[in-house]
Amino acid sequence: MSQLERYEKGGIGRWYWDYRDRAALSFMGDGPVLDVGCGDGITTKKAGAIGMDLDRGDVKGSVYDLPFRSGTFGTVLLLEVIEHLERPEKAMGEIKRALKQYGRLIMVFPNDIVFKIAWLLCGMWGEMFKDRGHLRRWTPVEAKELLQGHGFRVIENRSIPFKFWPVSLHHIIVGEKC
Repeated sequence: MSQLERYEKGGIGRWYWDYRDRAALSFMGDGPVLDVGCGDGITTKKAGAIGMDLDRGDVKGSVYDLPFRSGTFGTVLLLEVIEHLERPEKAMGEIKRALKQYGRLIMVFPNDIVFKIAWLLCGMWGEMFKDRGHLRRWTPVEAKELLQGHGFRVIENRSIPFKFWPVSLHHIIVGEKC
């Protein structure tokens, strides 16, 4: 089932997706906005963004070689993408290049362990064993170090739906290009 099909199905999954998006998009800076790894474009539409993905979206392309001039975007969304990247450091360099001065990077990543527990408690056995293509489990500390190491000033760093990372489903970190 695609992202869009799951979203359109409604229920708690859609409610939480909308909650996550509201939390993340509340930190948007100026436009234009680029949604890297946009998938089916659910959040792209909410943000009024340009969607980019490897094989779909408004623009097809790679985060390692963004097909845009330097300083094009006021905001870049990287929502549930960083955990799939083989070279996150290279991606940070490209995103920073594509951002305007004081532009914002909004990054969201999942807490895979808590998701597995939630699926177990909900009896969603199939979800527990799906390969989601995650190459790395990120922590809030590692994400902050990644952004700061690439010259971003971290302006938000919080877990949702709870403030305590070990029991939260996602983490939001927002960096501003200095």
